[in-house]
Amino acid sequence: MAWYNLNEKEETIKQYETRVKYDKIICKKANSINDIIDSELKEGTQYRFVTNNHFNAITVIKYITSKYEVEEMYIAIYRMNQKSVEKLKEYVTAGNIKMTILLSSFFRENKRYEKWCESLINFSKINENVNICFGLNHAKIFACKTKCEKHIVFEGSGNLSDNARVEQYLLEENKQMYNFHKNWITEFTQL
Repeated sequence: MAWYNLNEKEETIKQYETRVKYDKIICKKANSINDIIDSELKEGTQYRFVTNNHFNAITVIKYITSKYEVEEMYIAIYRMNQKSVEKLKEYVTAGNIKMTILLSSFFRENKRYEKWCESLINFSKINENVNICFGLNHAKIFACKTKCEKHIVFEGSGNLSDNARVEQYLLEENKQMYNFHKNWITEFTQL
Protein backbone atom coordinates (compact mmCIF):
# COMPACT_ATOMS: atom_id res chain seq x y z
CA MET A 1 0.00 0.00 0.00
CA ALA A 2 1.26 3.49 -0.83
CA TRP A 3 0.48 6.71 1.01
CA TYR A 4 1.51 10.33 0.93
CA ASN A 5 3.59 11.35 3.95
CA LEU A 6 2.95 14.99 4.83
CA ASN A 7 6.24 15.13 6.76
CA GLU A 8 8.11 14.73 3.46
CA LYS A 9 6.57 17.88 2.02
CA GLU A 10 8.79 20.91 1.64
CA GLU A 11 5.98 23.04 3.02
CA THR A 12 4.54 22.31 6.47
CA ILE A 13 0.81 21.94 6.96
CA LYS A 14 0.71 25.22 8.89
CA GLN A 15 2.54 27.07 6.10
CA TYR A 16 0.16 25.54 3.55
CA GLU A 17 -2.95 26.49 5.56
CA THR A 18 -1.65 30.06 5.96
CA ARG A 19 -0.96 30.38 2.24
CA VAL A 20 -4.26 28.83 1.14
CA LYS A 21 -6.23 31.06 3.50
CA TYR A 22 -5.30 34.01 1.29
CA ASP A 23 -5.41 32.32 -2.12
CA LYS A 24 -7.99 33.63 -4.53
CA ILE A 25 -10.80 31.24 -5.29
CA ILE A 26 -12.30 31.53 -8.74
CA CYS A 27 -15.63 29.96 -9.59
CA LYS A 28 -16.85 30.12 -13.15
CA LYS A 29 -18.91 28.18 -15.59
CA ALA A 30 -16.90 26.62 -18.40
CA ASN A 31 -17.86 24.97 -21.65
CA SER A 32 -14.47 23.36 -22.26
CA ILE A 33 -11.10 22.69 -20.65
CA ASN A 34 -9.74 25.77 -22.44
CA ASP A 35 -12.12 27.90 -20.37
CA ILE A 36 -10.67 26.48 -17.15
CA ILE A 37 -6.95 26.91 -17.86
CA ASP A 38 -5.99 30.32 -19.21
CA SER A 39 -2.78 29.45 -21.05
CA GLU A 40 -0.35 27.14 -19.26
CA LEU A 41 -0.55 24.95 -16.19
CA LYS A 42 1.06 26.81 -13.32
CA GLU A 43 3.15 24.97 -10.75
CA GLY A 44 1.49 24.99 -7.35
CA THR A 45 -1.98 25.73 -8.71
CA GLN A 46 -4.70 23.14 -8.46
CA TYR A 47 -7.49 23.29 -11.01
CA ARG A 48 -10.57 21.64 -9.53
CA PHE A 49 -13.73 21.21 -11.51
CA VAL A 50 -17.01 19.33 -11.57
CA THR A 51 -18.78 18.30 -14.75
CA ASN A 52 -22.46 17.75 -15.35
CA ASN A 53 -22.42 16.66 -18.98
CA HIS A 54 -20.44 14.37 -21.27
CA PHE A 55 -16.83 14.93 -20.29
CA ASN A 56 -14.56 12.02 -21.08
CA ALA A 57 -11.28 12.21 -19.14
CA ILE A 58 -9.47 11.73 -22.47
CA THR A 59 -10.42 15.38 -23.09
CA VAL A 60 -7.81 16.50 -20.55
CA ILE A 61 -5.17 14.15 -21.96
CA LYS A 62 -5.92 15.58 -25.41
CA TYR A 63 -5.54 19.11 -24.03
CA ILE A 64 -2.20 18.27 -22.37
CA THR A 65 -0.76 16.57 -25.46
CA SER A 66 -1.79 19.55 -27.59
CA LYS A 67 0.08 21.99 -25.29
CA TYR A 68 3.13 19.94 -24.31
CA GLU A 69 5.45 17.27 -25.71
CA VAL A 70 4.83 14.34 -23.39
CA GLU A 71 7.76 12.06 -22.60
CA GLU A 72 6.09 9.45 -20.39
CA MET A 73 2.69 8.83 -18.91
CA TYR A 74 1.18 6.66 -16.21
CA ILE A 75 -2.49 5.81 -16.15
CA ALA A 76 -4.55 3.92 -13.59
CA ILE A 77 -8.07 3.41 -14.86
CA TYR A 78 -11.01 1.11 -14.34
CA ARG A 79 -12.61 1.34 -17.76
CA MET A 80 -12.06 2.87 -21.21
CA ASN A 81 -13.84 2.87 -24.51
CA GLN A 82 -12.41 2.06 -27.93
CA LYS A 83 -12.20 5.73 -28.93
CA SER A 84 -9.94 6.44 -25.94
CA VAL A 85 -7.76 3.43 -26.74
CA GLU A 86 -7.33 4.70 -30.30
CA LYS A 87 -6.37 8.18 -29.02
CA LEU A 88 -3.80 6.71 -26.61
CA LYS A 89 -2.35 4.56 -29.39
CA GLU A 90 -2.12 7.67 -31.56
CA TYR A 91 -0.29 9.64 -28.83
CA VAL A 92 2.21 6.83 -28.23
CA THR A 93 2.93 6.32 -31.92
CA ALA A 94 3.12 9.99 -32.93
CA GLY A 95 5.05 11.21 -29.90
CA ASN A 96 7.14 8.15 -29.06
CA ILE A 97 5.68 8.33 -25.55
CA LYS A 98 6.41 5.69 -22.92
CA MET A 99 3.15 4.62 -21.32
CA THR A 100 2.27 2.39 -18.37
CA ILE A 101 -1.40 1.58 -17.80
CA LEU A 102 -2.83 -0.14 -14.74
CA LEU A 103 -6.21 -1.66 -15.54
CA SER A 104 -8.74 -3.42 -13.36
CA SER A 105 -8.10 -7.17 -13.21
CA PHE A 106 -11.84 -7.62 -13.73
CA PHE A 107 -11.28 -7.25 -17.45
CA ARG A 108 -8.43 -9.77 -17.45
CA GLU A 109 -10.32 -12.40 -15.45
CA ASN A 110 -13.48 -12.05 -17.50
CA LYS A 111 -13.64 -14.80 -20.13
CA ARG A 112 -14.93 -12.32 -22.67
CA TYR A 113 -12.60 -9.33 -22.85
CA GLU A 114 -14.23 -6.10 -23.73
CA LYS A 115 -13.06 -5.04 -27.19
CA TRP A 116 -11.16 -1.98 -25.91
CA CYS A 117 -9.20 -4.09 -23.40
CA GLU A 118 -8.22 -6.68 -25.98
CA SER A 119 -7.18 -3.92 -28.39
CA LEU A 120 -4.97 -2.29 -25.75
CA ILE A 121 -3.32 -5.60 -24.82
CA ASN A 122 -2.61 -6.37 -28.48
CA PHE A 123 -1.11 -2.91 -28.97
CA SER A 124 1.22 -3.41 -26.00
CA LYS A 125 2.50 -6.63 -27.60
CA ILE A 126 3.70 -4.78 -30.70
CA ASN A 127 4.88 -1.53 -29.08
CA GLU A 128 7.72 -1.72 -26.56
CA ASN A 129 6.82 1.73 -25.17
CA VAL A 130 3.50 0.43 -23.80
CA ASN A 131 3.26 -1.56 -20.60
CA ILE A 132 -0.13 -2.90 -19.49
CA CYS A 133 -0.62 -4.36 -16.03
CA PHE A 134 -3.63 -5.52 -14.04
CA GLY A 135 -4.65 -5.19 -10.40
CA LEU A 136 -7.65 -4.80 -8.16
CA ASN A 137 -7.91 -1.24 -9.39
CA HIS A 138 -10.66 1.33 -9.26
CA ALA A 139 -8.38 4.41 -9.30
CA LYS A 140 -8.62 7.05 -12.02
CA ILE A 141 -5.23 8.74 -12.35
CA PHE A 142 -3.29 10.23 -15.25
CA ALA A 143 0.26 11.47 -14.63
CA CYS A 144 2.75 12.60 -17.23
CA LYS A 145 6.17 14.16 -17.54
CA THR A 146 6.78 16.55 -20.42
CA LYS A 147 9.99 17.28 -22.30
CA CYS A 148 9.97 20.78 -20.77
CA GLU A 149 10.04 19.17 -17.29
CA LYS A 150 6.43 19.72 -16.29
CA HIS A 151 4.94 17.01 -14.09
CA ILE A 152 1.20 16.95 -14.68
CA VAL A 153 -1.28 15.01 -12.56
CA PHE A 154 -4.97 14.54 -13.34
CA GLU A 155 -7.15 12.77 -10.77
CA GLY A 156 -10.88 12.32 -10.59
CA SER A 157 -13.90 10.12 -10.61
CA GLY A 158 -14.28 9.72 -14.38
CA ASN A 159 -13.04 6.86 -16.51
CA LEU A 160 -11.72 7.09 -20.06
CA SER A 161 -15.17 6.22 -21.35
CA ASP A 162 -18.23 8.22 -22.25
CA ASN A 163 -20.59 9.06 -19.46
CA ALA A 164 -23.24 11.57 -18.56
CA ARG A 165 -22.59 11.69 -14.84
CA VAL A 166 -21.47 14.37 -12.47
CA GLU A 167 -17.69 13.88 -12.18
CA GLN A 168 -15.07 15.72 -10.10
CA TYR A 169 -11.49 16.30 -11.19
CA LEU A 170 -8.23 17.81 -9.99
CA LEU A 171 -5.52 18.91 -12.42
CA GLU A 172 -2.14 20.20 -11.27
CA GLU A 173 1.50 20.60 -12.20
CA ASN A 174 3.20 18.93 -9.22
CA LYS A 175 6.42 16.90 -9.38
CA GLN A 176 5.97 15.37 -5.93
CA MET A 177 2.49 14.02 -6.73
CA TYR A 178 3.68 12.87 -10.16
CA ASN A 179 6.44 10.79 -8.54
CA PHE A 180 4.02 9.45 -5.95
CA HIS A 181 1.61 8.13 -8.61
CA LYS A 182 4.42 6.96 -10.91
CA ASN A 183 5.93 4.90 -8.08
CA TRP A 184 2.81 3.06 -6.96
CA ILE A 185 1.63 2.40 -10.53
CA THR A 186 5.09 1.11 -11.45
CA GLU A 187 4.99 -1.33 -8.50
CA PHE A 188 2.21 -3.24 -10.27
CA THR A 189 4.40 -3.84 -13.31
CA GLN A 190 6.93 -5.63 -11.12
CA LEU A 191 4.49 -8.11 -9.55
